[in-house]
Amino acid sequence: MSTYAALEPARLAVVPGAERTCQLTVRNTSDVVEAYRIDVLGDAAQWSSVEPSTLHVYPGAEGSAVVRFAPPRSSRVPAGDVPFGVRVLPSERPQDAAAPEGVLTVAPFTATGAEILPRTSKGRRGARHEVALDNRGNVPLPVALSGVDPDGQVAVRVRPATLVVPPGQAAFAAVAVRNRRRLWTGPPVTHPFQVVLVPDGGTPIGLDANTVQTPVFPKGATKLAAGLAAVALLLVAAWFLLLKPAVRSAAKDAVDKPLAQVAAQASSAAQQAAVAGSKADQLSNGGGAGAAPQATTAPAAPAVKTVTTPATVRLATTLAASGTAGTSTYTAPAKTTLVITDIVLENPQGDAGRVDVLVDHKPILTLALVNFRDLDYHFVSPIEVPAGKTLSIGTTCQVPGPAIAGTASGQCRVWLLASGSTRVLSAPLQ
Repeated sequence: MSTYAALEPARLAVVPGAERTCQLTVRNTSDVVEAYRIDVLGDAAQWSSVEPSTLHVYPGAEGSAVVRFAPPRSSRVPAGDVPFGVRVLPSERPQDAAAPEGVLTVAPFTATGAEILPRTSKGRRGARHEVALDNRGNVPLPVALSGVDPDGQVAVRVRPATLVVPPGQAAFAAVAVRNRRRLWTGPPVTHPFQVVLVPDGGTPIGLDANTVQTPVFPKGATKLAAGLAAVALLLVAAWFLLLKPAVRSAAKDAVDKPLAQVAAQASSAAQQAAVAGSKADQLSNGGGAGAAPQATTAPAAPAVKTVTTPATVRLATTLAASGTAGTSTYTAPAKTTLVITDIVLENPQGDAGRVDVLVDHKPILTLALVNFRDLDYHFVSPIEVPAGKTLSIGTTCQVPGPAIAGTASGQCRVWLLASGSTRVLSAPLQ
């Protein structure tokens, strides 16, 4: 071998966002002047450099270079040992190349981002929020979550109570807030509360939010009820004092004369009935020409039964690259109407792009993906998808976010969950 190379030190530690160096010594044992090209091999090569990158060494002499490591403070640089090699390639005798090896220990670091949505909710009995937790560090992040109400006016429950968030990913927890007492009347009352996140070995994070409790009876309902009661009393008094005596007198006068007429008509009808009975006896004794026909009743049209059952529809779009678009569609079966009361949209990777929700190819929602990770809609007037019509989700991928665990990177993923019920027309009831 005409080339000798060594690293000093061969093992070193570095903190992401900082810099560490080691020295490379190269000895030329050949009889010609040699030019050596130097570069770093392994995973550390993407954030390392060599100064100078080329050495000219005379026969029997030595040269040195500085190998510099500067890993970025990013979740893409995992903590732990990263083996590397430094290749020293001579231009005159490439077959005598040397590659001393070393180990770089990347220190762990934590960086956490958290948000609660919405910041302010509204409801009579309670409301729901959601906590989004981002792990921007390079190690898994265990976090404990709990709800705190300093005034004791609401009960705060967080599910799940613990999360383990992988590096570079996000996790979500549901927050249910319930008012401890009912507010019957009066103006709405704002109750502040806090969700506390305690990372393992880190500083607790407090997320402040509010819930606005609305009264059971809206403003002005008491005055309206009192006014209606007063009107009802006036109407009752007018009936008993004025209308009822006048109605009774008019009714008596109106009934006396018709009663006399009815009595006369009843007497005449009795006589006619007697004559008719006599004729009927004669016909019976004499053997009438035939029996009287019996009335028939047409059968009623059969009724159609409608069966309603709970239903959910889940649609998913996975786009392989930026700048592509895709659609996922559900078609309502024959004699079936899908009645949608709730829609949940999921963007777990934090992709950038656009999503459209369409019913019968007509858009009902158009959203930018960067504005949400998890979004739900609840409809007072349900959305109906008749038989043969479609519910679809169309996604345009602009920039994919970090891939979720167990999936390929560089892809946009968006899901839609529609829930409600189906109405099915069954066979006619017999």
